[in-house]
Amino acid sequence: MNEPRRLTPTERLHEVTMAAMSRAPSPPEHSVEITRNAKGVAQFEVTVRGYDLNDVVERALAVYSELDIAQPYPETNGGTA
Repeated sequence: MNEPRRLTPTERLHEVTMAAMSRAPSPPEHSVEITRNAKGVAQFEVTVRGYDLNDVVERALAVYSELDIAQPYPETNGGTA
């Protein structure tokens, strides 16, 4: 019986590269982390990934503004109600 011919390392690399190139790109990532420090102050970490830097900055600032309104600085630390 003849065994099927094995691909050379170069042929295998070509196959893997072509498979990777034909994959659909993953969508941009968004994440938000909200924590409170020992004084009760909300701390935000906003991650926005995209292709256009200005769009990413604009979206990150918009999310940060919304979070800042939703989680104001505590009155006990000089904030307003």
